[in-house]
Amino acid sequence: MSVKNEGYSRIDWLSKAKRTQPEFQEDRRSVYWVDRLPPTPQRDGKTTEFVTSSRLEALSQPRQPVYYKGDRPGPIWPVRRSAMNAECSARLEQLGKPKTLNNQYYFDRSAYMMVTRGAQSAEPSTRLQQLSQPLARKQVQEYKESAWGQTFPVSENSKKAIASARVEQLAESKAYHKAFQNERPVQWDVPEGALKAGANLRLQQLSRPRSRTMIKDDYDPYKVSPAARRVHATPRIEELCVPIARKVRPKKATGQQ
Repeated sequence: MSVKNEGYSRIDWLSKAKRTQPEFQEDRRSVYWVDRLPPTPQRDGKTTEFVTSSRLEALSQPRQPVYYKGDRPGPIWPVRRSAMNAECSARLEQLGKPKTLNNQYYFDRSAYMMVTRGAQSAEPSTRLQQLSQPLARKQVQEYKESAWGQTFPVSENSKKAIASARVEQLAESKAYHKAFQNERPVQWDVPEGALKAGANLRLQQLSRPRSRTMIKDDYDPYKVSPAARRVHATPRIEELCVPIARKVRPKKATGQQ
């Protein structure tokens, strides 16, 4: 009897709910769950009045412009009397002067210039006269100048060489093929036979569009005809169906344990 009492008291003690700690905070059911209820209108019909601090009221005020002046009403405005009678200082007069040009600055030369008397009566030297002469055609053909300024003169034997028959044959331009035809012009004359030609019966049948009644909506491409089922392969086809002997692998026989 005592055992039953002890067992009953133990089960009764275990069936009790677990006590929560005083600092326990229940989790929110949703991120939109608030800790407090939102403000509601009062009984007399007025809404809840929010009380703010003086600092919040000061921060909520719009920012006042500092030294701000609006746009002038027009291009003409009255000038004060003091501004009319004002005198500039020495520094302002110095800054008001335009910037001077450099001593080595030269203006653009005019298209019409005056040639000096010395340039008109000058005589070229022998070297200038030699450089002013045009280059002879013989010198241009004999000398080939590279990008580095090196010259490669042509030898006398090369000048007097005669090409062989094979070289002359290779130098000829490649001829066109016998069946080559040049491009036909955009406009050409149609032959008389093409203008009077008549289509035969086969061309008329092929040019005729397919009628709607010939189209079979219930056509099955996978259906095998009875004639194809009763066909027998020829010996040649049976020979081609046999796999290649060198590619056939015999199956390995495995012993049963």
